[in-house]
Amino acid sequence: MTTLTDSLPDRPLSTSEISALEAQHDDYGFAPVGFFPDLDVVAAFVVIIDGERGYSLGFDRDDAGWVVVESFDDGEDFAGVTDRLQEWLGDDWEDFEQGTAEPE
Repeated sequence: MTTLTDSLPDRPLSTSEISALEAQHDDYGFAPVGFFPDLDVVAAFVVIIDGERGYSLGFDRDDAGWVVVESFDDGEDFAGVTDRLQEWLGDDWEDFEQGTAEPE
């Protein structure tokens, strides 16, 4: 999983970047969880690799980077995984500057 987190920018992703990741990785399934549509920001998502292993990833604003919040076997309680990721993320993104989510 470090390969994916290492390849992510030091900022949340835009919706078009999540779409590009989906197109780039045929064996990965992506599900945005921390999506703030007014900002076009995806700050957390779940990825399932080869339909077997899943990871929830979130953008850590304090450390300005992506972290693996949880790993799980596909087929586990997906709703529980997304609930825990949303809880980890929180909902206070009002002060986020929209321009920083644009691709470089």
